[in-house]
Amino acid sequence: MKSMVKKLSKIVLIVLLFLGCDSATDSVDLVSLEGIVFEYDAENNALPVEGALITAQGLYKQTLSDIDGNYSFEAEPAADSSAITIRASKIGYFESSTFIYVARGQSLQVPSLEMKKVTLVDTSDSGGDDPTTSGEAAHIEFISPHESHIYVYSSGLQETAVLGVKVTDAQGNLVDQEHAVEVKFNILQGPDGGEYLDPGSMTTENGFAFTVLNSGTIAGPIQIEAYVDLPTKTIHAIPSRIAIYGGLPDDDHFSVAVEKVNIAGQVHFGILDVVTAFVGDKYSNPVAPGTIVYFSTEYGIVEGAAVTDELGRASVNFLSAAPLPLNPATDSFTEITAWTYGDTISGLTLSTSFELLLSSVTDNIDVSPSSFQYNDLNEAKSFSFNVSDIYEYPIVENSVISVQATDGELFGDTQFKTLDSRSSGNGTTDFGFVWAPGDSLKAPQVFITITVTSPEEGNGSRSTNISGVKTP
Repeated sequence: MKSMVKKLSKIVLIVLLFLGCDSATDSVDLVSLEGIVFEYDAENNALPVEGALITAQGLYKQTLSDIDGNYSFEAEPAADSSAITIRASKIGYFESSTFIYVARGQSLQVPSLEMKKVTLVDTSDSGGDDPTTSGEAAHIEFISPHESHIYVYSSGLQETAVLGVKVTDAQGNLVDQEHAVEVKFNILQGPDGGEYLDPGSMTTENGFAFTVLNSGTIAGPIQIEAYVDLPTKTIHAIPSRIAIYGGLPDDDHFSVAVEKVNIAGQVHFGILDVVTAFVGDKYSNPVAPGTIVYFSTEYGIVEGAAVTDELGRASVNFLSAAPLPLNPATDSFTEITAWTYGDTISGLTLSTSFELLLSSVTDNIDVSPSSFQYNDLNEAKSFSFNVSDIYEYPIVENSVISVQATDGELFGDTQFKTLDSRSSGNGTTDFGFVWAPGDSLKAPQVFITITVTSPEEGNGSRSTNISGVKTP
């Protein structure tokens, strides 16, 4: 039996090498195929079949399924459309096949191929019902599928995951009790929050062994290995990965912010602003991806809900629209509220809010002094000016403020862009500059111009002039 396996393996390898020597082909003419090969175990669990030889009859292509039972390849059909058979074969299994149509340039998902093991019977015994025994352990692999994620300790959600492995001999048979081995489990990488495996090792029962992953208090990915120490070598399973997600939302780790804190919402309808809720659990970890956060706004329009990503962020769009603030002279803000459930059983509701400034049109520029005098002495003149909307709130970011003079020198706030701010004061609405005539200014009159140039969705442009006259 072993010699036959070796011969067949060599034949398969030669065929694969030969078929892998195709010349390059224009990708437009290729067909891309992918699929999966699986089997059912005694408990009717679907398990991937690794190392099955996949043949695309009519395309002259072959490949092997990977550890997860997946396979894929590209080939050029003989005609614009072709009927082909996809066949899966492996020693110890009955062949399986499916029939599909392919066309040039297509990408197709082949129907899953189920394979069934051939049960070998010892006919030398009068009963003839006992299967042959296995050989020594040669391979180990994790059983799929298992839980893809669990949650941090004390989250109130699922905190454990059962992981199983199967150990087979060189022929792919599960090791029997006579050849049982001890499987050891170990955490290769993890968030180091107290997660652990129990048991740390187990002797196979009919070729299977199991352990349980218990989460800790920190979220993050975790990688688990399983291995068997044999007298001459150690065999390892490809490590299995599970994500530990955060727990339920916590009030102290729930906040909301906007991309821009000031938009000209009283000037333009249809301005978009991104609203993001940041949701963490009581251990400061992001909550589980997919946690729903709901949103509402006092004025304007906001999308109703979003789900968190892997960093605990849930984002929606705010849209400037009716209704607008009722008393903008005293309050031009809209309160945007985010809320979610802190406990899915009791229905505990958590909420947090942020005030977004809906600024109005740009007001006339207030400058002091509005006129000045100068002489032959190099005496500097100081000016202060105010740029705001008509309700004395800051105008939106990237509004360009420029101060220019027909003569002399300028210093200070003379050429800059406004910042994103919702608070009035120095640097947001209040600015200043200095003008100096120099030692020999002969011009009898000087004009200083202050200009505000608004962006497309801004508050509006404005300008004003300051005049200076030379005195003896």
